[in-house]
Amino acid sequence: MNNLNFFHTAYANTSQELLSQLYGLRKEVFSDRLNWNVNITNGFEYDAYDNAQASYLIGSWQGVPLAGLRLINTLHPYMVEVPFRHFFEYAPPKHALMVESSRFFVDKTRSRALGLAHVPLTEMLLFALHNHAARQGLTSVITVVSHAMSRIVRKAGWDYEVLDTGNASPGEKVLLLDMTVTAQNHAQLLTAIAKKYPSMDQRILQWPATAPAHPQVYTEQATTAA
Repeated sequence: MNNLNFFHTAYANTSQELLSQLYGLRKEVFSDRLNWNVNITNGFEYDAYDNAQASYLIGSWQGVPLAGLRLINTLHPYMVEVPFRHFFEYAPPKHALMVESSRFFVDKTRSRALGLAHVPLTEMLLFALHNHAARQGLTSVITVVSHAMSRIVRKAGWDYEVLDTGNASPGEKVLLLDMTVTAQNHAQLLTAIAKKYPSMDQRILQWPATAPAHPQVYTEQATTAA
């Protein structure tokens, strides 16, 4: 498990190399495999919300990214407020102690190829998210998920409130979740991981680490050259 790590990095402090890896992996997952209608530019998946207000949680094995998500505080423009607004009647929250999680993924193809099929990466990414939110003094995480993903989150041990339900497209139901940050959810997430991965060690309690700062502006020109 020493080769497995989850870390947090702010957009402004993230190297172009790491952003290229992350956006390339997102393209493989969301566009190539899931066939989502997302913006692809020069082989990378990124959009207007990958900006100076964003940060990322990334899970990696020996430095190879396997999982990730994007965070934006709801005081800034975020996806529920603009592109997802028509999905729901519920008014998008604006609260300093609430963040939006989007672009949540675990690359199971890559993890299986690395012999990590037995490692509960989804649960670990959720645990790292909860830990990060608690450290920042946040009260909750808002996110849009499918019914299937909502069941995964619940089974992983994170209790939440469904703020609204809607349709992303005809026949595609989505839920708007308010995932509260509590000591009980922390304990439940940790228990779920321990059941699937009894050999985990205490390092998990320190996740996510803070990535070393590599401040560079990630522009479309940099993406093209990457």
